[in-house]
Amino acid sequence: MRPNKSNKQPTVTIFYDSFCPVCSKSMRVLRKLDTRLKFRYESIRDNSILERYHINKEAAEKRMHTLRIKDQKIETGIFSIQRILKQLPLLWVFVPFVQLSIWAGAGSKLYDWLAERRTILPVGGCDGDSCPIPKQKSR
Repeated sequence: MRPNKSNKQPTVTIFYDSFCPVCSKSMRVLRKLDTRLKFRYESIRDNSILERYHINKEAAEKRMHTLRIKDQKIETGIFSIQRILKQLPLLWVFVPFVQLSIWAGAGSKLYDWLAERRTILPVGGCDGDSCPIPKQKSR
């Protein structure tokens, strides 16, 4: 018997910076595109999350992290972007471009350049220690 692929269990946990408006907006867009419910979203601004998953805070602030749930593999930066794209059929068209950028050695450099320039809004932007992504309403 084949495993049920439609069990709607998350396959990837995305650790994002909820103090970054671009990051938070990106997660809201991903949530809308994630019709198969492949992602779990966790804010790196919640220290208990970082402790639970053994993620270094400074590393998480520098690069987005993803966790592949089936084997507990952590990926960062451009490799996290690649992991996310692979989970969403609508975005598969971008996977070859990301892969080429990785092979060419430009993917991580471009990711780091963009990440270093993002805006952080910790004061008044959220309630408490984190900014959770609201649950998607059932259709």
